[in-house]
Amino acid sequence: MIREIIKPTDKNVNIQIPDEYINREIEFIMFPISEISTQKKKDKKSLKGSFSKYADSAKRVLENKAWQMHVVEKFKLDD
Repeated sequence: MIREIIKPTDKNVNIQIPDEYINREIEFIMFPISEISTQKKKDKKSLKGSFSKYADSAKRVLENKAWQMHVVEKFKLDD
């Protein structure tokens, strides 16, 4: 694959094709880079807070120590 970013100063652009691409189907795609940057920013989404409407507010206090309590319970030594 060959990728090259250019800034044309004219409507005509000459492209030199490598020998290994001769007699093969190749694809040329052309679009302004600014559109790519804008699209990437739009695609980025977050799930943060998406399920907050299902949360039990009374149990939120327990969340802070949930992992610690689980580990202690799991590896508790029987005396």
